[in-house]
Amino acid sequence: MAEEPGEIAILPPLMTAVGDMTLTSERLACLRDGLTKRGVQAMLVNGEQDVRFIAGCFGHDTRILVTPDRAVLVSDRRYEEYLAPWEEDGCFELAIHNRPAQIEYIGQVLADEGLRELGVQAGHLTLEARDGLSAQLKDTELVPISGLLAHLRMRKSSEEIETIERAIAIQVAALHATLPELRLGMSEGQVAARLIYEMRMRGAESESFEPIVGSGANASVIHHVPGGDLIGPGVLLIDWGARFDGLCSDLTRTFFLGEPSDEMRRIYTVVAEANRAAIDACTVGTMTGDVDAAAREIIDAAGHGEQFAHGVGHGLGRDVHERPFLGRAGEHVPLEAGMVVTIEPGIYLPGIGGVRIEDDILVTDGGPRVLSKDLDSSLSGAILALPQEGTA
Repeated sequence: MAEEPGEIAILPPLMTAVGDMTLTSERLACLRDGLTKRGVQAMLVNGEQDVRFIAGCFGHDTRILVTPDRAVLVSDRRYEEYLAPWEEDGCFELAIHNRPAQIEYIGQVLADEGLRELGVQAGHLTLEARDGLSAQLKDTELVPISGLLAHLRMRKSSEEIETIERAIAIQVAALHATLPELRLGMSEGQVAARLIYEMRMRGAESESFEPIVGSGANASVIHHVPGGDLIGPGVLLIDWGARFDGLCSDLTRTFFLGEPSDEMRRIYTVVAEANRAAIDACTVGTMTGDVDAAAREIIDAAGHGEQFAHGVGHGLGRDVHERPFLGRAGEHVPLEAGMVVTIEPGIYLPGIGGVRIEDDILVTDGGPRVLSKDLDSSLSGAILALPQEGTA
């Protein structure tokens, strides 16, 4: 058993304090401006991470009704005490109703302000929920709004960047605590559980996603689900992340338990070169598709283009996967200062294993800054001594 972390960061209860209301006011103003440009005056924000982005409060079962003159947190009695400070601080009204009455309340606010349209988040509203909302708001036209808040969230504030760096530090420390505990005979699921434990003990509010731990041939499954398969000599791919104060980190490292074959050494070297090339391409104004191409050209030249089956990266923030997306297909946008993206090229050989190396990158006016620079990605650092036999 590893020693307990020397410094354990115990967080206060999740989001119990109101944050910087200046930032909240700015984000509300940007949201209203975006709505005005789309010809819509009111919007119901119900995406959990979007609620947290705007208000700073935990967004579970809480919505924000935004009109030209009002911003209302709409929730139920379970969150009344928790949300009271946001009303007291003056940026929001607070409306506490049971679920059926919430829609009636929203309809009344729109009627009082003479509003006949309500923007709704197309990506966060099921067809059933939309139909139910439409049935209750008979005099209101529901207008699907796509991408508005996702666009506002692409560039991170200095506070958000510092928080992502804290999440990265937590996950890196958790990995360093986990690796010495590896034993031949442990299951992939036990390794994933250890990572989660170590991140929580260091202050993470949660993992960013269920860790991916793939041993041997399982490492070729891009989003492998760890379970009862035992880790053994050879490839061990670990993709994991921490969520700290609402912001996510996301890294991947590929290890070799014992000496790798010449072929796997070559594969690792190619992926590492592709990783560096894509990082170097993360400059202001570079199109997202060109970042992908920088990595893909190297992997193609090595004869493994067909084994690189995903985009080279994605935006990182309140969701672990968010805009911008760095791939061949889909929306291509220029990188901007303040964006945080992952760079994660990989080569996957079914039945043999795979290699992926993922780093978190901040785009700045002075070039890319590798937020995960303290985590070794060299081939020599990836080769670990063969663990002893044992269990967790």
